[in-house]
Amino acid sequence: MDPSDSKIITLKEAMTTIPLDSHKYLANLPLDHCYLNSKHSIISRNPLLTIGSAAHGGLLVSVIISALKQHFSSTLQSYNQPHTFDIETVFLRPASVGKAVVEIKEVKLGANISTVHFSLIQNDKERIVGYASNMNLDSEKGISYPTPHALSPEPAPVNIVELGDGTDPNWVGFRIPWHPASFLKPITHFQCFLPVQAPPQKTITDVWMTFASPEERFTTEMLGSIADHWHRMPENYRPKSVWNSAVLPVNALQAAAQGIQMTAYSTSFGYPTLSLHMEVKKVLPPQGAKWLFMRARTTEIKNGRFDAEVIIMDEKLELVALSHQVCHITKSAQIPDDGKLVKAGKL
Repeated sequence: MDPSDSKIITLKEAMTTIPLDSHKYLANLPLDHCYLNSKHSIISRNPLLTIGSAAHGGLLVSVIISALKQHFSSTLQSYNQPHTFDIETVFLRPASVGKAVVEIKEVKLGANISTVHFSLIQNDKERIVGYASNMNLDSEKGISYPTPHALSPEPAPVNIVELGDGTDPNWVGFRIPWHPASFLKPITHFQCFLPVQAPPQKTITDVWMTFASPEERFTTEMLGSIADHWHRMPENYRPKSVWNSAVLPVNALQAAAQGIQMTAYSTSFGYPTLSLHMEVKKVLPPQGAKWLFMRARTTEIKNGRFDAEVIIMDEKLELVALSHQVCHITKSAQIPDDGKLVKAGKL
């Protein structure tokens, strides 16, 4: 069967885990959520034979959170702590297409908060390690004070209804088209909207995201994946980059005016995440959320390394999650995302 005829794996399906025993959970990382990143990337009709694929780091975080949810609903069910509200991950080495196992070890079990250690293992090697804390956010109680939070600078005004039908004058939508050989497969699952007028600081990127498929919705367990998707601030310092926050909206508007779909995406740099910390402030609705807003900001880009402070908000611009990441900048060959198989440098 031609790969273009195969069913696209959704994010919900990609992050699903299956219990192996009381402390181990099996995941199957699909090609649809991997980057092509080897010097000689090869796509096979059989995804398991694909060479040079690297699973999106955010997907791996969501896989771990999915395993944690299962663990606290089975092995640790009596503690009634279903929500991973604090997670710290360290990326030791890439994971690729295929099976991976999440192993969980209890560190401290408490009446209100419990902490565990986790490892994501593939081919007998640890790919990610870290710690996570769980509690019941629905019944959380404690001292609270009003702490008004406003984004500075303010993001462009938005009308969610107009955003959805593509008529909001302040935001322009674009989507990287999915195809079997897409280099940027992880982002092809989303419709993204950027401000027509880029934020005044090059250190900032703003984006509204929704799924490309109208049936899909964001869940709390998906926040790890979302937090790792849009922190390309270094591209704002490259005036001709198609990913520059001032260039991409212009190209998207021109494509919309011509009634064509943007396809000329390419990258010459990679931004692998070295570590990711995330705190969940708010549980998303049981039915999921259609829209999420994300602002990413960096404090310093120096010597091939930068930080990313990521704020995730819902459609009412209420705080959902905070994330801090340490990222590395790597040089690669130009990789056009036009559906053709090409040689690519290492990310």
